[in-house]
Amino acid sequence: MWQVIGQTKIVNSLRRSLADGRLSHAYLLAGPQHVGKMTLAITLAQALNCLSEDKPCGECPSCRRIASGKHSDVQVIGRAETETRRGSSVRKEISIDQIREMQHNVSLKPYEGDHRLIIIDGAEHMSEEAANSLLKTLEEPPPSTTIILLAADEGLLLPTIVSRCQRLRLSPQPVGTLTQALVERWGVSGERADLLARLCHGCIGWAIRAIHNEKALAKRSEHMDSLISLSRGDVSERFAVAAQLATQFGKDRASVRERLELWLTWWQDLLLVKNGCGEFITNMNRREALQQAAAQYSLSAISGMIRSIRETIQQLEQNANPRLALEVLMLDIPH
Repeated sequence: MWQVIGQTKIVNSLRRSLADGRLSHAYLLAGPQHVGKMTLAITLAQALNCLSEDKPCGECPSCRRIASGKHSDVQVIGRAETETRRGSSVRKEISIDQIREMQHNVSLKPYEGDHRLIIIDGAEHMSEEAANSLLKTLEEPPPSTTIILLAADEGLLLPTIVSRCQRLRLSPQPVGTLTQALVERWGVSGERADLLARLCHGCIGWAIRAIHNEKALAKRSEHMDSLISLSRGDVSERFAVAAQLATQFGKDRASVRERLELWLTWWQDLLLVKNGCGEFITNMNRREALQQAAAQYSLSAISGMIRSIRETIQQLEQNANPRLALEVLMLDIPH
């Protein structure tokens, strides 16, 4: 059984490729964080090594070992973490040594199953050396091996790497689809499932984490509160936040994008409330605050802020100076 929520076209395409024996030697699964890229990659690994007729069954020894990360022919490569002097963890790039170890592994025949599968999580974070080394493997793919690259920001990948992979773009899913899945698969109550489905922006992985981890919701709420409070802050407070985000951007670009997209949901909700479409808002748990705030802004001010946030996200993706781009955004916040 394919565990992915939605993504019907992609799943059907992979099923046909498996049935016809025409699986690509390399795939690029692109899409926002928590949209289901890793789940799809693991399910494909199960389908390639499943011992049952209906692949993937999810129940045979091979499927179970893959799901638990214990199958010798399925390797997941990700960014290693290093500890700073202050005791915090920082994620590094995927190194050349990690890719070389992978290349050694794929030079050998599959040991436990019929097919070897390599999953590179956060492929856009490969060092330049690692990316160039991987390119050689993609140009001369080993037999009985499939390489899957997972990327939230595919624009950071070498074009030559992208061109040698079959690209599959996973898109955020509708609220109704996610709500139904949360109720039926994870036993979440209807009201809470609807809230989580709205808050996760169509990316089911975040909602699943929030079911078992209240800290995820608390952290999101803290970030939202701090961003909303900027409309009442002075220029020095806003620039301090811009500096903090710019520093964070140098360490983890994706986390800053998430913060800006979170902020964007607030202003988009204000626009919906202002236009009498409150039933479509994302932050349903902040309905009253949204109604109060919407009364304080004009439509042009709300629309202008939405445009400014989107332009800032685009500028950061195009490698603009992060400090400058974020400071300009702070100046655009309407009081």
